[in-house]
Amino acid sequence: MENQNVVATPMMGFVEAVKKCFANYANFNGRARRSEFWWFYLAVGVVNGILGWILQIFAAKKAAVVSEAISVMFSDPEKLDALKAQEASYANINLILMIIMGIWALATLLPFLAAQARRLHDIGKSGHLLWLYLVCGIGGLIPLIMCIADGKPEPNQYGESPKYKPQVI
Repeated sequence: MENQNVVATPMMGFVEAVKKCFANYANFNGRARRSEFWWFYLAVGVVNGILGWILQIFAAKKAAVVSEAISVMFSDPEKLDALKAQEASYANINLILMIIMGIWALATLLPFLAAQARRLHDIGKSGHLLWLYLVCGIGGLIPLIMCIADGKPEPNQYGESPKYKPQVI
């Protein structure tokens, strides 16, 4: 009689995980490894952080120009006109950055939720737990914390394990 053991496959890399999550853009079926989900979570977070940082830089520059414009409002009308033009250009840059951030958020929302649903499936939980995101504040932390657990090596109602493969010995 043959014994069947399972062996863990190597962890998914950063680029592979991001590609897989975008390839499974709206796929809420199946299971996802921890590495797949957390690498994608990191990628989305890093891009969000960079875009937010750039937006803050230009918002601060705009605020500095507005502050300077207020200080010269009655004393130097020519400088005020130049500052108004500079403020308008920063306002346009901020608008463009906010549009880019909005597009990025919309582009990553569905693959993020799909990856998290597959991650929850890997630990044997329903993807319907993601409805907790609609509960203000702490609701979204519950499914996120659950994604930390390792997946079950055995097949479950959502499919075969993406990490553990059967090995016949």
